[in-house]
Amino acid sequence: MRGSLLKRIAEFLRSVIPADPFQLLFLAGVACLVVAHGLRWWHGIGPFAALGVFPIIFAGAAGYFICFWPGNHPIRRILGLVFLPTIVGLGIMFGGFAYLNGPSSSSVLESTGSVLVHRSHWAQTMLGKLPPGVQFSLIGLLLIAIFTSRLAFGIATLPLTLSGSHASQAEDFESWQRLQLLIWFLVSLVFLPVALLAFLTIGVPLFLTSRLPSFVQSDLFPRLSAIPETLVILGIALCVMGREGRKAVQNSIRLPDLRWPLLALVFPIGIDVFISAGQYIVDRAQWAANDFGKFAPPQLGSYFHVPDIWLLLLFFAAFFEEVIFRGLLQTRFIHRYGLFRGIFLVGIVWAAFHFFSDFSFLRSTDQGVLAKLGNRIFMCLALNFALAWLTLRSQSVLPAAIAHTLYNVLVFSPNGPQFAGKGVLRVALWAVLAYVLFRYWPVPPEVSPSEAGIRIFGRRSG
Repeated sequence: MRGSLLKRIAEFLRSVIPADPFQLLFLAGVACLVVAHGLRWWHGIGPFAALGVFPIIFAGAAGYFICFWPGNHPIRRILGLVFLPTIVGLGIMFGGFAYLNGPSSSSVLESTGSVLVHRSHWAQTMLGKLPPGVQFSLIGLLLIAIFTSRLAFGIATLPLTLSGSHASQAEDFESWQRLQLLIWFLVSLVFLPVALLAFLTIGVPLFLTSRLPSFVQSDLFPRLSAIPETLVILGIALCVMGREGRKAVQNSIRLPDLRWPLLALVFPIGIDVFISAGQYIVDRAQWAANDFGKFAPPQLGSYFHVPDIWLLLLFFAAFFEEVIFRGLLQTRFIHRYGLFRGIFLVGIVWAAFHFFSDFSFLRSTDQGVLAKLGNRIFMCLALNFALAWLTLRSQSVLPAAIAHTLYNVLVFSPNGPQFAGKGVLRVALWAVLAYVLFRYWPVPPEVSPSEAGIRIFGRRSG
């Protein structure tokens, strides 16, 4: 029994990696370049950091582009669009650090040999303490170089493909190309409209008046800012997908039966109540065993808090995300790759969608970066399966948007004292919930796009 389960898990994992497994090296290298922009660089290089990071951001976006559209000369594209910009960016930062922090000019009495030794020692010391931004850029280049060498010898392939597609040969090629373009935008260029919006609302008034606008300093601004950002992203997504995409979105936004919104409320609240109640029971037992009569017992009320009502504004951002990922991407992915594989791949795209913002302005260690990457992927996969179940069973993205909102609200206003691993435990319980839902209340064939031949993007599949 256990061997059969492990075999099925292994077969599933093999089915969700590229047909050429070495493409994972290329994807991992590109991900390293994407996250490197927001990590720590050399201290004290001022504007050189800003100048050097833009070529690396461009290289990451170009790497994702080459995954889908390698062209007739993929090696040239990789060298010219990924390697060259990254090396230029690193060179700018290295040169800036050397210019601002290098050894001072030697006197005319100092021998040339001693100057070279001194500068060589300084360079070795600097290179021995590379900051995380440089390390991840170099790791990304190394992984991409390994893949490129295999590509040069004809033992690796591009573009990114998966084996065992469930889509018919008559599938509309243009609509799939549009979906690939949307995925590329979501994982590599989504920061551009957000940055432009921030420039218009903050940068322009700051430039004109030399002070921050009053609305930026209000408590509501961070709560409201995500709404126009995700609305702009949704607008671009609908423009990319065209009329058929808009029809798919309209079909996904409908009023479901009351039981589905109620379940969407129960799932996140129930998980957090379970965690807080368990934490209270453990603390109470420890108090009874070790501190009885010494301190006051833990109070049940301190483990449960009413969230800030303004956090409910997160619904709009969550709703727009659900429209994109569960409304636009999920149906097509399930149709093309099958139920579980399609849901899994949507979760990966959803995680990659957050990579750039997760690591912007992050000053973390190497271990912290890897932990954050792993946590983001785990979280998006676990929640994605639960939200996919809600969407498929209710035939609407509204219940998933409600559950997604409450998850965010409870993360930003946690109940009870914090403890190490509380976030991981919450996500693990979502993973257990998703398994139970699909195991004991599976999606009927008549609501599964891969089985029913339903209308996808306005056309009959198959």
